[in-house]
Amino acid sequence: MLIQGRLQRIATGVLAASSFALLGAEAPQGRFSSQLHVTGMTFVSSRGSVSELVLVAQRAELRPETNLAVLDDVHVSATDPDEARSFDVRCNRGELDVETNDFLAEGNVRGSTGEGQRYQTSWVRYDHSRGLLYTDAPVAMEDASGSFRGDGFRYDTRKHSFRLLGNVSVVQKP
Repeated sequence: MLIQGRLQRIATGVLAASSFALLGAEAPQGRFSSQLHVTGMTFVSSRGSVSELVLVAQRAELRPETNLAVLDDVHVSATDPDEARSFDVRCNRGELDVETNDFLAEGNVRGSTGEGQRYQTSWVRYDHSRGLLYTDAPVAMEDASGSFRGDGFRYDTRKHSFRLLGNVSVVQKP
């Protein structure tokens, strides 16, 4: 079965898409499984009048049975309750749990924090309930004080604190 059209809402957030296709198939044990393929997706998670998370992806596959969106060419922007920018992430691929707003960014991950740190790494995960953006992959970070490398980082979005982890070194510029 194939259904096509324009999408307006899903789960707890608002989802807008330029086009979508719903593919349905018989799943194991006789249950119906569906996947929603979206082009030009924007997902906005808000609390009251405050937008906390805005995610834009060129393509997405929504899996309603797991509340998971698998994304391509992604940009995520998060704000804190005072509506100040908390962080941005850009990546090649991602996964968003549309129920919890947790996400995983993978592939050419680059981003920045509201405090001015800019980073590059292979993956980063955001745990919405803990307000924690983190990675345990090697990371390059730059801010007003210089350029650094480390084995990962933790960014606490509530305390606005960025901490590089393990084998931290200063990168000297020629």
